[in-house]
Amino acid sequence: MKKHNILKVLFITILAIVLCTWIFPSAQFQETLVEGERIQAGLFDVFAYPMIALQYFGSILLYVVTCGVFYGVAYRTSAYHQLVQKITDGFKGMEHIFLATVIILISVIVSVTGISVPILFVFPFIIDVVLKMGYNSLIAATVTVGPTVAGIAGTTLGVMTTSYLNQVLELSIFDEMVSKIVILIIFVILLIAQVILYGKKTKNVTVQAEEKSTPSKANELKEEAEVEEKVVTKEKTTGKKSTTKSNSKTTKKNSSKSSKTNSKSTGKRGRPSKNSAAMARDNSETLVIPTKSEKKANIWPFVIIFDLLLIMLAISVFDWEGLFDITWFSEAKEAVTTYEIFGFPIFGKLLGQLNAFGEWNIGIEMPALILIATCVLALIYRVKWQDFIDGICDGFKKAIGPATIILLTYVVLVLVTYHPFQLVFTKFLLDLTSGINVVTMTLTAMLASFFNVDITYVVQSTLPYVRTVITDSGLYPLIGIIYQSIYGLILLVAPTSFILMPTLSYLNVSYKQWISHIWKLFLTLLAILVVIFLIILAL
Repeated sequence: MKKHNILKVLFITILAIVLCTWIFPSAQFQETLVEGERIQAGLFDVFAYPMIALQYFGSILLYVVTCGVFYGVAYRTSAYHQLVQKITDGFKGMEHIFLATVIILISVIVSVTGISVPILFVFPFIIDVVLKMGYNSLIAATVTVGPTVAGIAGTTLGVMTTSYLNQVLELSIFDEMVSKIVILIIFVILLIAQVILYGKKTKNVTVQAEEKSTPSKANELKEEAEVEEKVVTKEKTTGKKSTTKSNSKTTKKNSSKSSKTNSKSTGKRGRPSKNSAAMARDNSETLVIPTKSEKKANIWPFVIIFDLLLIMLAISVFDWEGLFDITWFSEAKEAVTTYEIFGFPIFGKLLGQLNAFGEWNIGIEMPALILIATCVLALIYRVKWQDFIDGICDGFKKAIGPATIILLTYVVLVLVTYHPFQLVFTKFLLDLTSGINVVTMTLTAMLASFFNVDITYVVQSTLPYVRTVITDSGLYPLIGIIYQSIYGLILLVAPTSFILMPTLSYLNVSYKQWISHIWKLFLTLLAILVVIFLIILAL
């Protein structure tokens, strides 16, 4: 498989958008649509935009790296490996039930809470289990990216996804709730069908490399052996016996060293060593597929810590007070931080600036919580100091790649924000028909979602102008559904998807392979969504 394929795709995407700034005139909405001269993106502009993206969206990168640190330390515990093995053994022969359950759980969690980025925390664990079960990387990507996309497209109560959309269109989160639930269910059903049918055909079969010129580690070793054999044969024919013997001894010596290296890689006392993750990376298909550990450990502390983390991440951004007038968390936070001992607010000073559940930030409270859980995990399982540091370093190394990919997707957002031209397309599409047209509105939402990465900017970039074209407020719930569901669907295939691209990079799956795998499902979902939009319009 070609290395750095995802980076190449993103660089091409960025270049294409830079060219668009040279071709199309600028267009901005300032109470009315104002079209002006082209605002071309220059060479040094492009180099400056990653820093701007880091400045505004660095919190997401921090969160991803923190998740990597958690798993880097978790890999140093026997409990993690035993838990993966236990799940694999428990679902043996019923793997499809596990896959379906994961799809349903992630879809519902994202739909209800809106944690599209924080849900990345569970991806490495799910990927490890799926690969351990014998499925390939495409299945692992579908089981993680797919339900996240489904939850976004069918968002029900997740204010992180829909708050600004509803604000601009003056809608309630409960508007078209039935339609949202129907979309969520359809996405989930089709995803499960896709995963089970494809999984049956490809279980225990790895994804083949796109390019034969980039062999796997096994092929490299095979080629080296063939070259060496040819050299030995040639030397025999030329009568250089002494050299042949020397090569033979060298081959045996190298083989012995390789054998020793492999035996050491499993680590002592069942604990994975520093090289275990690196060895897993040698296989282009797998990441870290935990093996059975000789050292027994109680898995329940890890299960409890992991589950509590996921629950707290989910409820930490849910709008408890706004949706259901629940003030427990804000009251509890106030009580704890103002509690005084001998007239001194000890907990308030120790905790510092802490927001209540429902108001947590992905760049402050969430990473802090994960780091605290990482330390607790290391203490419970008595991870040695050196292993703890090595785990942090390894986790950082694994996470920095996907984090960089996310940064580049946001560079696209910075580009189209500083060089606005997309309203040219929006105006063209909306001018094709009078009044609302489901097809042109869908295309408008697709382009906005492709360019703007984040739902807030998708809405901000086009919807104020759309409202001046479609003035009937009775149609706004339909427009809201179109934007929400199409935004989610585009994240399934777009090279600007902050969910898809880092996951493919982590799994070492090329963008071409993913599109070849998912395009039928994408078109099916798109067609179904258009039908749903037409039904809503007719009603």
